[in-house]
This record gives sequence, structure tokens and C-alpha cells, in this order.
Amino acid sequence: MAVQKIQTGLRINEMTYAKLKTLSAEENRSINNLVEYIIQKYLNDYEKNNGAIPLADIQSD
Repeated sequence: MAVQKIQTGLRINEMTYAKLKTLSAEENRSINNLVEYIIQKYLNDYEKNNGAIPLADIQSD
């Protein structure tokens, strides 16, 4: 069963983009995959320290 993903726009400054591009190349990942990994790691660390984050309703456009 495929995981459904939501597409979103992300605006970041050029320096951050350049650093992400470098890291993604070093890790043989896409920038999108690296950003998703970084966000998931942050959420996991946050919940480990603060408990579960209640989920907001997700509405399709």
C-alpha cells in the first residue's frame, strides 16, 4: 500500500538551499527526501521530549 503524501511549497533562502543541495548530494538523496527526513527527525525528537503532538484536521483542497 502506497503512502499518500501531500505536496506543499517551501520557501527557503539561497544559502539554506545550497547547503541542503550539498548534503543531499553527499547522502545520495533528493533534496525533498532530505528535507522530509530532517522534519521527521525533528518531530520525533520533539515528541520524545514533550509527548505526542495532537493532530490537526487535514482538509483536502
